Amino acid sequence: MTTQPCKPYPDIEGALPLFGHMPEMQRDTYGFYLRHHRAQGDSLRFKAYPFINFYSFAAPDALHHILIKARQKYSRGARWSRIVSYIGGNGIVTSTGDVWEKQRRAITPYFQPAHVDKYAALIVRNTAEIAARWEQSAGSRINISREMMALGLINISDMLFNYNIRPKVEAFGTSMMDGFFYINRFIQNPLTPPRLLPLEVNRRFARDKAVADSVVRDIIRTIRKDEDDSMVNALVRAGNTDRQLHDEIITLLMAGYDTLSTALGWCWYLLARHPQVLARVQQELDSALGNDMPSAQSAEKLVYLRMVFKETLRLYPSAWAIHRFSEEADEVMGMPVRKGSSVVLPLYVTHRHPAYWKHPDEFFPEHFSKEESEGRPRFAYMPFGAGEHVCVGAHLAGMEALLILATLLQRCTPVMADNRDIQPLVNFTLKPEMDIEAVAAPRNR
Repeated sequence: MTTQPCKPYPDIEGALPLFGHMPEMQRDTYGFYLRHHRAQGDSLRFKAYPFINFYSFAAPDALHHILIKARQKYSRGARWSRIVSYIGGNGIVTSTGDVWEKQRRAITPYFQPAHVDKYAALIVRNTAEIAARWEQSAGSRINISREMMALGLINISDMLFNYNIRPKVEAFGTSMMDGFFYINRFIQNPLTPPRLLPLEVNRRFARDKAVADSVVRDIIRTIRKDEDDSMVNALVRAGNTDRQLHDEIITLLMAGYDTLSTALGWCWYLLARHPQVLARVQQELDSALGNDMPSAQSAEKLVYLRMVFKETLRLYPSAWAIHRFSEEADEVMGMPVRKGSSVVLPLYVTHRHPAYWKHPDEFFPEHFSKEESEGRPRFAYMPFGAGEHVCVGAHLAGMEALLILATLLQRCTPVMADNRDIQPLVNFTLKPEMDIEAVAAPRNR
């Protein structure tokens, strides 16, 4: 039996001597992948620095192969894990093996539906405070990005740690945001000067990290005094040291607020620009909830609002790409992958693939109707990842988003402060290029 030879990769124009395609990719990261995949196909090999083999796969079958079928051949890579550890240490995002399995077992119960339902009243109460403030300041300018960042941090701290982060939420959120910019430099450019050099950018990051670390130490001190059923105490019972506790808490804070708050900002922006979609959402809220506050049970009735949030994550997935490192040689969709190579799975491209989405670049919540979803591959949409490293908080994030949006949209109408088009920017995760600002507009019913 003869083995079929692997297919050749298409030639990608624009490579520079020595640097290859890296300068173009660094200038416009998500646009770089979108342009080249649409022009050249689902399986690409780019030229990078002489010491880097660099592949990108956008087809759902390729994602399934790398993340599930042949996952033993791939890792997250020592370089990526080291860079993310600058903030998260050896937390669940970067840890491997027995450490990862122990931590995953300890925290998973706190993200199961039975536990998540208990958080619903807390989420609605915290969100209602924001809605009331917006109603009282009608006509004033509000920074949606900052508001959602603060709400996300308050919710995750209340839910998982029983900790009041409110007095420190602005300082902590700003330090984390600056930290994302810092580590993104290393991810995007292997030639970034080492962080141990006495440069101002490194000193600023050290100051930001000190702010975040002080909050985490206070969480540990505060919660250790109690015997409640908090996640921190579950991690203590699992035998974690204070160093390990620190790394898990800062990782959970980082992952627990960033994805959600960014998606909520994008959703507010999209609803403001699509009044017909907004009208249908508010009609559904009136029908399903009336004047009642949302709950875990009533959120199940918000079918169209769920479609709206899913569509927001399709267009603007916070995790815009998944990075892997090939520990062995492999063949993906008939294309060769060398051992020791960087592999990018650009979800931003897959989520906008014309083969799987009727209106790939448009805001069209009906993409998630039963009719439109029929026959679509599972891996055509994966905003929370897939495989053994799928986001443990995906169910919580989905419910939290519905409750927040329902609570705000019952009482307020999205109105942008100006009509500027806001483009996404890769900053570790996919964020708006500028803060999303709106006008406080109480809803007239």
